[in-house]
Amino acid sequence: MPFVYITGEETSGGRLFALDLAQHDFYQLSGAVGGAGGGVVGLPFDAYENAALLDTGETAHVALLLSPDGGTQRMKLFIGEKGKDAAGNPSGDFLARNGLAYGSYYYLNDALPGSGTSSDGTFDDTASGALSSSKLEDVDTSPSQPQQMVLGDQDSGLFTFNFTLDFSGGGFHAASSGFSITKIQNHVGGSLERFGDADNVEWTDATVLAGLSYDHGLIFVNEDNSNGEIWMMEPSGAGLLKIGDTAGISEAAESTGIFDISAMIGYRPGSVLLTNNQGSASSLTVLINPDATPVPEPSTLLLVSGGLAILILRRADRA
Repeated sequence: MPFVYITGEETSGGRLFALDLAQHDFYQLSGAVGGAGGGVVGLPFDAYENAALLDTGETAHVALLLSPDGGTQRMKLFIGEKGKDAAGNPSGDFLARNGLAYGSYYYLNDALPGSGTSSDGTFDDTASGALSSSKLEDVDTSPSQPQQMVLGDQDSGLFTFNFTLDFSGGGFHAASSGFSITKIQNHVGGSLERFGDADNVEWTDATVLAGLSYDHGLIFVNEDNSNGEIWMMEPSGAGLLKIGDTAGISEAAESTGIFDISAMIGYRPGSVLLTNNQGSASSLTVLINPDATPVPEPSTLLLVSGGLAILILRRADRA
């Protein structure tokens, strides 16, 4: 199965790139993507903090949410058409197969709500009325509900988005697509033991820890301040819990770049995470949930039917 790693340059006029993890080829996307009508053609330069892949509900397109920390300060949605090169010709190369050679982008037209939910978000090809913030930070998609994503905004709090993307008839229809935004945590800047200065985010897959089911996964957040607090919560914002910080560590600063590696090492989501401590005393840290739970391991079950013995592998929970 091919994998694509998307990364950007967090600087004004920065570029977005795609890495082919199988062949180790590195492609510049900004300024190189072609396209026809609908939206703003191509893929722009900007101060990219991150990009999040959204589920289109079909297989002919790719949808990438683009979050710039600085630069234009406007969030965008890129819609790429699979199977076409930058000139619009049929192609089976790496970028074309993944919808990264031919497409357009749209501005998200709305504002981050001060509280509750804003349910009237639209897509537009002009920057007028676009969702804007000076510190749009990290974005991540929900694995269990991939039309939803979480945004950390350093100046105003933590938000979840729920997208409805219309690809009926084989093309993207901006006018009948939309999104809602829900504020799930308020911002209290720089205060120890208070949530604020949201930066890097991680939304895990559905999981069960300590006998509790989290059907929509868990959200983890780093703080971009000298306390470097790390938080865990449910996607509704309930159950907010601080699980770490960098406060009092000499020359340490913000915590950053949180990533759930649980599935890679045989544990249920939310069990084992990696994060960084930034600053001159920078380091990589492993966070292990006290309720870290291994996934079930294979065991055997012998069935006998009509004199034929059948050995069946199944998984038995050892937790």
